[in-house]
Amino acid sequence: MSTNPGFEAPEDEVASDVSPFTFPSHPNDPVWLAVLSRISSSLNLFCAVISAVIIALMTLLIILEICLRFFSLSTFMADTLVGYGVAATTFLAAAWALEHGAMIRVTALTNLLPTYGKWIAEVFCLISVEAILWFLISYQWHSVYKYWARGTVGQHYIKIPLWIPESFFLIGLVLLSLQVLVRVLRLFAVGHTSERSLTI
Repeated sequence: MSTNPGFEAPEDEVASDVSPFTFPSHPNDPVWLAVLSRISSSLNLFCAVISAVIIALMTLLIILEICLRFFSLSTFMADTLVGYGVAATTFLAAAWALEHGAMIRVTALTNLLPTYGKWIAEVFCLISVEAILWFLISYQWHSVYKYWARGTVGQHYIKIPLWIPESFFLIGLVLLSLQVLVRVLRLFAVGHTSERSLTI
């Protein structure tokens, strides 16, 4: 297992000026890990684009609702659809945000640790997160299947099958779990996670 003295990503992997449509570069990955990483990155990007489309549609729906209110009219579904949309975009884009370093990472404690201590802390955190995600995936899968099997619909103006919005949450959790798995495997195969930093 190779080690990274600073336990940080190389400077060319920092995310500050990398296009969001560019797959992250991990030149040290073995072939099998590079393939898995590319699959994860492709799925993450695809769902991130879907999230952006949903945000655009939510914006148009809100504008339409505002305009209709001037004529005492309404879609009667704007609040519900926007609620579903916000939840869907949050979950669908979570894996992409993690991959591109857009999530907040607090390193006040790990910065005080030696290199090997950082590695152990990273392993513990990633495995713990993976276990929690699999628990949530199991719960969400049962929820989606229950709504689908029973044909449950929302109690709103438009009867939306509840398994549809619930499926967005399940997909987001699966993608996030896959991204965390890639990081765990990279940690053991390469010695570091090639952490991409967020510049604020």
